[in-house]
Amino acid sequence: MRSLPTVETVRELIRDHYPLGPCKAVLIRSFTNDVYRIDAGEGAYALKIYGCGRFSADEVRWEQELARHLVASGVQVPDVIPLHGGDTVGVIDAPEGQRAFALTEWLPGAKPEPPWTDDLYRRVGGSLAHLHQVADTFTCSYARRQVRTGDEPAQVAAALADDPVRRRLVDSCAAAAGDALATLAGRGLHRGVLHGDPSLDNLHLVGNEVRFYDLDLAGPGWQIEDLTGAMSTDHADAFLDGYTAVRSLPAVELDALPWLGLLARIDNLHFHLITKPLTQGTASLAEGWVEAGFTALADTARHLGVGS
Repeated sequence: MRSLPTVETVRELIRDHYPLGPCKAVLIRSFTNDVYRIDAGEGAYALKIYGCGRFSADEVRWEQELARHLVASGVQVPDVIPLHGGDTVGVIDAPEGQRAFALTEWLPGAKPEPPWTDDLYRRVGGSLAHLHQVADTFTCSYARRQVRTGDEPAQVAAALADDPVRRRLVDSCAAAAGDALATLAGRGLHRGVLHGDPSLDNLHLVGNEVRFYDLDLAGPGWQIEDLTGAMSTDHADAFLDGYTAVRSLPAVELDALPWLGLLARIDNLHFHLITKPLTQGTASLAEGWVEAGFTALADTARHLGVGS
């Protein structure tokens, strides 16, 4: 069961917990989290009510402290709006359990629109490199779980109990990637804070500036993994040029990219096989994403020589 707070409930939450006065509220997105745009006075804000069981309140506080650190260091992400009393995170009781919530400024600008260009990806790469540089100086008293817990492939494999061929593909890919990354870790593969999902869906353009938002998948891990999405596009070279113009990448980081990309294929299957059906029903399994995901996983495995 998953509840959806009404707009009136959200307006009451803002009134009771934040010094904003009367406000308007509009539901923007409802999926793993519920996101509302809040307009109060001359300001615009984003209220995120986190899905039950996703992160503890302290883990969400880690996320808000990361945002504050980035803003203070010149990275253009939405700043945090504290509650009455100064806390950055509140908790509400919902039918399914407790849900954390947090409020940030509304990020100005707009999402990029196609056609995508090398210039866009070059700017995205440079902005992500700057975010990584600043995130490397972040410390926090709150704990946050690893971006990659390690059990994602096993969960996907368990969902394939009736499909032994695809299960073997997932198992062999996960084992090969794990072995490769263990070797690369011995060579000094960098662990740091990731944005978690620095895709074109999670940024706005303000003139020539790229501004990231949506840090709810951020956390510690192999930082180079943030590059896997852009590096799978036709604009990979431009993206990498933009990134390395700001932040150099040693060979071990580049060597890790294909293996983290392989795990990202499994993550995509986890989303479409497990996460998405929990919120949208099993009908989503027939949308074609699962089939496309297995095709992409098999192609990537073949390119890396896995199973050959």
